[in-house]
Amino acid sequence: MIKFFRRIRQDLLSEGKTVKYLKYALGEIVLVVIGILIALSINNWKNYQDDRSEEQILLQNLQQEFTKNLSELHSDHEINNDMLEAAYYFLETDMHQKSPEQIDSLMGQLSTFATFDPRIGYISQATNSGKLDLIQSDSLKIHLSQWSGELNDLREDVIIRREHWLNHLLPAIRKHIPIRNSDAAQHRPDYLRQKQITPISVPEENYKEFITSLEVDGIIFDHYMNQYYVFINEENIELYIERVLDLIQKELN
Repeated sequence: MIKFFRRIRQDLLSEGKTVKYLKYALGEIVLVVIGILIALSINNWKNYQDDRSEEQILLQNLQQEFTKNLSELHSDHEINNDMLEAAYYFLETDMHQKSPEQIDSLMGQLSTFATFDPRIGYISQATNSGKLDLIQSDSLKIHLSQWSGELNDLREDVIIRREHWLNHLLPAIRKHIPIRNSDAAQHRPDYLRQKQITPISVPEENYKEFITSLEVDGIIFDHYMNQYYVFINEENIELYIERVLDLIQKELN
């Protein structure tokens, strides 16, 4: 094809048809430019289609990961709600009317709380590789960029709750009553065990001292408040995940 056009130009020059030659050369340049532009457009269209296909795969994987996180968070939230209710019950009830077994059970519930352990493998990979830029929705990208911040807020409260439980609540229980007696109340359905520890008996006076102690009351109140902050953060994250899933669904074909 190139030889064909070159021959035409040479014939025009040899015949002295300079004006026709220039017109032809200009036309040939225009054709070449148009051809380049068409090729670029086709290449850009193909790249766009490849990006959209990759975006759909990315969205599907994110949807799967966040759906699993929401399910796990729901389960943890229910467990933490039970602990919150147990602490409230202890603080608001005349415990003098309760048996040692009932007090043991409440202490077991106060030590039964859950920590949300989110799956972050795929979103971390997508963030580190820059694939999140494939997402066209600015709103979704903004929400996804806030994921680590949402988790950090919860993680801080979880650490405070655990430290207080280990350093204050457990020592207070051990000081007065057998902590082993709470084992049955800690028999969580998601952590089933084959065996349970047999309770032991101590003088009822130990329980009276425990439930009348201002120190114990303050420690359990602090435990209640620490759990409450975790609980509120979990609710916020639930709303956040539901919003992310809604935005993802809108972008899926």
